[in-house]
Amino acid sequence: MPANASNSLTRRDFLRSRISAPVPEFRPPWTDDATVQSRCTGCGDCVDACPQNILELDENRHVRVSLRGAECTFCKACADACDASVFDTEQTPPWPVVAEISGTCLLAAGIACQLCTDICEPQALRLDPDVRPMGRIRLETASCTGCGACLAPCPNTAITLSDRRMKGLAA
Repeated sequence: MPANASNSLTRRDFLRSRISAPVPEFRPPWTDDATVQSRCTGCGDCVDACPQNILELDENRHVRVSLRGAECTFCKACADACDASVFDTEQTPPWPVVAEISGTCLLAAGIACQLCTDICEPQALRLDPDVRPMGRIRLETASCTGCGACLAPCPNTAITLSDRRMKGLAA
């Protein structure tokens, strides 16, 4: 068996539709891909400054967000540490990233769960009890900051983040 066999798609996974989509790469708040590509020097100062440890350098030594169970608090420590003018802290909102809820939400299967609503500080995720049998989580996109706090508590990974710029829906 080849050393990289565990990374390849098996016939069984393909037939069972267990194909995982690639995880989208997000640049930090107050930046965009073009700015990071052209201005980021790869020094890592922003990565070291992030108190949440959600920033890392990609294979090209450009900064990217990797939430790994944490959230962005928009503290601006990354921007303050950057001498390369990669960050524009006047940009409002900090980034056009919002949460999306898939059909695999436990409420859709009739299982009571509201973990995401409990953790959502701006209350962008709310339970709509009018949808039967258990209700449904509604997302108020205008309130969602895209911080990622709702990702880790979701037991069914039904929540993902989406960058509106990647869909042609400029913020």
